[in-house]
Amino acid sequence: MAKAAGGQLFTLLEGPESAGHTRRSQVYKSCLKAILDGRLARGSRLPSARELARDWRISRNTIDEALLQLQADGFLERRVGDGTYVSRDLPSTASRKPAAMRPASRAAQASYSAWAQRALHSRLPGGSPQPRAFFAGFPALEFFPLDLWQRLTTRRYRTGGRDLLGYMPSMGLPALREATARHLAISRGVTCAPEQVMILNSLIQGVELLSRVLLERDDAVWVEEAGYPNVRTALSMSGARLVPVPMDEEGLDVAAGQELAPKPALVHVTPAFQYPSGTRMSLQRRLALLEWANRSGAWIVEDDYQGDFNYEARNIEPLQALDRASRVIHLGTYTNAVFPSLRLAYMVIPPPLCAVFEAVRSQLDDHTHGIQQAVLADFIDGGHLSSHMRRMRSIYKSRRDTLLGELHATLRDEYPLGPAHGGMNVAMHLPKAMRDAPLCERGWKAGLHLAPLSRHAPTQGGLNGLFLGYAALSEREIRAGARRLARFIEAEHRRR
Repeated sequence: MAKAAGGQLFTLLEGPESAGHTRRSQVYKSCLKAILDGRLARGSRLPSARELARDWRISRNTIDEALLQLQADGFLERRVGDGTYVSRDLPSTASRKPAAMRPASRAAQASYSAWAQRALHSRLPGGSPQPRAFFAGFPALEFFPLDLWQRLTTRRYRTGGRDLLGYMPSMGLPALREATARHLAISRGVTCAPEQVMILNSLIQGVELLSRVLLERDDAVWVEEAGYPNVRTALSMSGARLVPVPMDEEGLDVAAGQELAPKPALVHVTPAFQYPSGTRMSLQRRLALLEWANRSGAWIVEDDYQGDFNYEARNIEPLQALDRASRVIHLGTYTNAVFPSLRLAYMVIPPPLCAVFEAVRSQLDDHTHGIQQAVLADFIDGGHLSSHMRRMRSIYKSRRDTLLGELHATLRDEYPLGPAHGGMNVAMHLPKAMRDAPLCERGWKAGLHLAPLSRHAPTQGGLNGLFLGYAALSEREIRAGARRLARFIEAEHRRR
């Protein structure tokens, strides 16, 4: 067995002469297999011929001959005085996927759970390193103050960084819980003590956690008739029964929900900017929901995803701030305000539930990255987050206005748009004759990153359209993307 410079091991193939192979052929095929399987990565350094000869107990001349043949075939490069490396540009025959990367057979897929099979077949095309029109839910990272973040990170490592390398408290780093409570009070009007704040790895983790704490199998859960698929998945994994509740221009219809399921254990809503329609829940509906929850004993999960980005005169008051009976769990994320790979979110828990949430969290993943929590706390306390968000609201508002103007100019209002008071996306509705899912697949091939609205409402057949993100695109890219989208839609219209 030989070790490459990167630390990966690869073994000499067995059975040389008896299988009709020479020693040279055996070495050649062993190295080639390691390259094709990815165990010897492109650009990685091979052990020296002397090391290979010693480990495999083969003459060095035989090793040299095999490596020269691999070099002649384009798999290796020899650098004078530096050794032998796997070529970065491998021959086309090396483009075959290793067995581990090939799609599973139908027989293998049959062994997956029902949930896993649904997840496998509901995947959308993957994103690209540089988001294209109209990649949804991605922030404009070019404006993030990365140099400042790096300085704050370096300072944290220099001043007590070792203390942040161990296990963190299950509720989160106290400094970030305090900073989050202050930030929410100023930016969203949320009223809470730091002790009510739990720091999470993601908003979805919060949904999974609260479903473990509050739901039993077959419990009814109200969800908006259209919503984020991953939230539905997280709620249903507890065995709960999801009840899609109709919405109108005022948001979730509380009266309709009571008719469908009078005694749900929990309600999940996105009142600031309904996902994906963009509708804002009216004050009357918010008060009605709170009054009903207090009377029935149901918990309300207020999902404030993208609630930081409001482009109107003022934000709507969150349910948590209106709640007088401690029935609301407020969820939010730093993904859009900072950057996605930060992987930090938060949950504001009613005081009676704090102890049980902490206990359950400690039995699962237990805690979140310490250094990142500390740096984010410094970023907030220094006023940098609020400054960055003010700037981004202005930029996103301008980009939203550009998109709406271009869609109006190119598509002439033939395809209605949903409300766009805030957030980072806008919904565009299509006629029923243009089915959104296959249209989005064809759009991907045409250079457009489109998401079907129907994906957000699997049980509601009337939702048909496109979910368009604009935050990560420059105004020039938005204009070009809107024109490309208009040409694509017109071509699709002619196909009918």
